[in-house]
Amino acid sequence: MKALLNRVLNNDLCSGCGMCSSVADDDAIKIRLTGDGYHRPVLNDQYQNRPVANEQTSAAFAKSCPALNLDIRPYKSANYHPIWGEILDTMKGYATDNEIRQAGSSGGVISALAQYCLENKLVDGVIQIQASQTDPLENVATISRSRQNIIASSGSRYAPASPGEALKWVAMSTEKYLFIGKPCDAAAVRQMQQHDPRLKQNIPYIVSFMCAGTPSLQGTEQVLEKLEAKRSEVTSFRYRGDGWPGLTKATLANGDERTMTYNDSWGKVLNRHLQTRCKICPDGIGEFADIVCADGWEGDEKGYPSFEEREGNSLILVRTAKGRELFRNAEADGVVKAEAFDTNSIFAIQPFQYYRRTTILPRLLAMKLLLLKTPSYKGFELGKGVKEIGFYQSFKAFTGLLVRRKKIKKRALETA
Repeated sequence: MKALLNRVLNNDLCSGCGMCSSVADDDAIKIRLTGDGYHRPVLNDQYQNRPVANEQTSAAFAKSCPALNLDIRPYKSANYHPIWGEILDTMKGYATDNEIRQAGSSGGVISALAQYCLENKLVDGVIQIQASQTDPLENVATISRSRQNIIASSGSRYAPASPGEALKWVAMSTEKYLFIGKPCDAAAVRQMQQHDPRLKQNIPYIVSFMCAGTPSLQGTEQVLEKLEAKRSEVTSFRYRGDGWPGLTKATLANGDERTMTYNDSWGKVLNRHLQTRCKICPDGIGEFADIVCADGWEGDEKGYPSFEEREGNSLILVRTAKGRELFRNAEADGVVKAEAFDTNSIFAIQPFQYYRRTTILPRLLAMKLLLLKTPSYKGFELGKGVKEIGFYQSFKAFTGLLVRRKKIKKRALETA
């Protein structure tokens, strides 16, 4: 498994999901924030001359780590869309609980489903991410067991997050959990479930959200600079939420609040700090989840998503029969409200996801030209995307990655 981790790190393929720390023996692998602001695995120095996992676990890890392998084939059917993945239902909707809807980044649907699962004892806890209590800029994995916990964890957190670290708790428990994470996190869990019966039994539901990538924490620090706020003085930091899309807000020790619009924080700062793995990700759309949500942006007069403040709406893609049953029951009980949405209209509200999906192959070719290894992607029908986007955009994506090659950070598995 050490060799696999070195391959991931040497080619800058790590997404920081944290699964490796959970499947390795004891505390052999830990997740740490690197100097360049990303979550990466490090080796416990007591394991320098010892294996961190047995052969069976290492083989399962090779097939489950999203930096090494993504295989969507077992989850495809005739409902598979070459751009948006497996879809049983496409909807737009929102949480009927106004507090949850307001706290969420869009319509609060994920938080509403989490609370519904807890209240109806479908699960004992919800694995998700929340702001660290010791550093409000950083994220930690947590298990929410109440409405208060879920609301406290709502809203996007545009910084490194490793919910896969929580899988170690699952392995030692008989409880059932709803797992909420980025698409790469969801893929790691779903693929590892094929090799770990307890993980499959203990996590009956996986919910994700469309993801444009994970920025380095240096991006957040740059946002603070623009807000003229010192990190040492920040007591609370919200990337989004408390409205839709919601403001980026830093609360200082003296009670002052500094804010920035979503378009200025994400659009002009944070998205320029994305890690390499995110630039070659075929699954920013959460294909391995039971249900995936995204911002249900309204289009402006030019058809481009408008970021004006309004009541939140979520785009909702139901991908599995289990997800459909959960959503329909929650809807019947009045927890969420939704209406059908045309799948072919997703492009108008999620143009970035469309562009990235259709330009993955050229980016992978650029990686290979740079003599870098790439993950194995199976079943995503990426060739159809290239045909749809055309030569010009494909060439632009290819050369763009080559131009940014200096941002690719090769490293070895370090000890700590």
